Amino acid sequence: MKPLKSLKVLDLTDGNPYTSSMFADYGAEVLKIENPNGGDAIRRRGATKDEQEGIYQAFYNRGKKSMTLDVTKEAGQDIVKRLVSQFDMFLINQPEEKMKELGLGYEELKKENRKLIYGVLTPYGESGPWSDMPDYDLLINSRSGLQEKTGFPERPTKFGFPLGYIYSSWHLSAGMMAAYLKAQETGEGMKVSVSTWHTLVSLDDTFVEGLLGMNSLPKRIGNGFPTTNPTDTFKCKNGWFSLSIGSDVQWISFAKCAGRNDWAEDPRYAHDPARSMENYFGDLDQQLRDYFETITIGEADRICREAMVPGGPCNTVLELVKDEQVADRHMIVHVADAKQEDTLQIGLPAKFSGDEESVVDIRPASALGADTTRYLKAAGLNEEKINQMRNEGII
Repeated sequence: MKPLKSLKVLDLTDGNPYTSSMFADYGAEVLKIENPNGGDAIRRRGATKDEQEGIYQAFYNRGKKSMTLDVTKEAGQDIVKRLVSQFDMFLINQPEEKMKELGLGYEELKKENRKLIYGVLTPYGESGPWSDMPDYDLLINSRSGLQEKTGFPERPTKFGFPLGYIYSSWHLSAGMMAAYLKAQETGEGMKVSVSTWHTLVSLDDTFVEGLLGMNSLPKRIGNGFPTTNPTDTFKCKNGWFSLSIGSDVQWISFAKCAGRNDWAEDPRYAHDPARSMENYFGDLDQQLRDYFETITIGEADRICREAMVPGGPCNTVLELVKDEQVADRHMIVHVADAKQEDTLQIGLPAKFSGDEESVVDIRPASALGADTTRYLKAAGLNEEKINQMRNEGII
């Protein structure tokens, strides 16, 4: 049995549903409240011209129930208040102030459920001069200072996936679980607020190490690292290979296994900080590039395995899917989605001893509004009232 089987989460997020995805993946009952006119914006992401829904919703909404409800209308707000009494958590991704205008702020909902955990995810936080600014992952990366040190000297770059949204969702889910555990002890719920910007600022250990510890500003150095090198990607005969040396012991072992004893013996290269901070970004960097161009990815992998140093191919997604390690750890799984049919989806990162089946037991996403009637009846509404709400466009 998945560990969160007894947890119930009411999800009113739109366009960024990853926090509740983690709750659903680990067994929680997640009810997604969606706009009757098209549902969560994530349903349309990646859709083709002829389709109303794309593959993204099959992944982000897997394991969740779906209920359509117009919360801008009083009748919809009343339903939310009824439902809150039956749920442990309430989740939104907009400032609580906007929910207060709908009568769905924390203090209002707390009247319905004293132990409610009220989770809020925003771009920059609920106060301050940036609080009302529109966001996208690129902007969060930029305003957090992350791009000042990500990329190459001539141009900053962002990560290849929405790093900020994913990490902030993790932080919010962890914060909400911490608050939930506290509520079991005290009987009092609480509001938990996380922003994507908060998260990226908190994740950057080079800020502490560089600016606060060494009194120096970080710089864009490509795939290198300010204090431990070589850490970079190198072009082999048949593709790209990553190498990340973290100590003198690793470097000397790599050099000997590569047949380059001169690298292990030369005092300019053998020890840090001279290797990493004085010589890597120059002659040693070029020597390594010249060396890797003479060998294949397979040969480079063998050398790193023999030397016991971190190194490996820069996998394409197709190569990753076929990798034996991925199969062994169930990190790509088949999920039978109602609309997309058999889909390949990312597996669960956390594995639980004694419950090996749960890592492949992933429920598909519900169709838009598929669970509306059931939850409305559980909230005490009869068939006549449900039909009336449907005719009025509330559901």
